[in-house]
Order: sequence, then structure tokens, then C-alpha cells
Amino acid sequence: MASRQELKKKKEQEEKQARKEQRARKAQNRKYERQLAKKGRTSKQRLDEMEKYRRVEKQLTLAIVIVSLLLLIVLSFVFFI
Repeated sequence: MASRQELKKKKEQEEKQARKEQRARKAQNRKYERQLAKKGRTSKQRLDEMEKYRRVEKQLTLAIVIVSLLLLIVLSFVFFI
């Protein structure tokens, strides 16, 4: 049976190793993303993000146009009638 101190050290070492592996994975992923960007491509995740932004932008543009038309109608009633 291991003592609490040994268990604590073991847990800290495991956490340290996990952080190290995560940093290595993140660096590798960044390197891959840069290579794709240089080639003019983006990953599937970025494509999904861009598609989502385009959808939101389209909805916002439509809302702005509708509000502008309604404002135009209201102002025309106020000034001409």
C-alpha cells in the first residue's frame, strides 16, 4: 500500500504528463492548421465556423433591411399624411 505522499506525487506526475501531451497535441494541430492555411485550405472545423457566421450575417442583413423598410413606411406616414 502506497502512502498519501506517494499517491500525491504519482497524481502530480500523471497530471504533468497529461499537460505535456496536451501541449504537444496543440502544437501539432497548430502546425497542421498553418500548413493548410498556406495551401489556401482550412480544416473542416473552420469551414463549419465560417458557414455559421455566414448564416448569422445573412439573418442580420435581412433583419436590417426589414427594419429599414418599416422605418421608411412609418416616416412616410408621419410626414406625408
